[in-house]
Amino acid sequence: MVEDDFGIIDVYKTGLEAAGGFNVETFDNCQKIRGKIGEIQSKKAKKPDLLLLDLILPECNGIQILQEIKSNAETKEIPVFILTNYGSKELQKMGFDLSSEQYLIKTETTPMQLVEIVRKRLNA
Repeated sequence: MVEDDFGIIDVYKTGLEAAGGFNVETFDNCQKIRGKIGEIQSKKAKKPDLLLLDLILPECNGIQILQEIKSNAETKEIPVFILTNYGSKELQKMGFDLSSEQYLIKTETTPMQLVEIVRKRLNA
């Protein structure tokens, strides 16, 4: 999960771990997620089953991170769900054009709904 709001991290991480049984690793800025992406690309770290990505982050935005992930052979197959407060049709289109699988609005997606959406994708 890439998210800079610790309150949101706590709510969704708790839901995903407690109700979904998922192991959630969090990154709260672009430098940290870029470091992890680099480790995955150099095969020093395991690929995550799924990435939840906020669009507004310190130092960069989620669209830039999505571009970096999808432009590399080692990371392009990682499923990415955008989880944001921005319901802009333009941002939604950009996300889908870059192969994000879901575009979820935080205020419209409860932790339990997110658990079900993630569970459905990973069991597909």
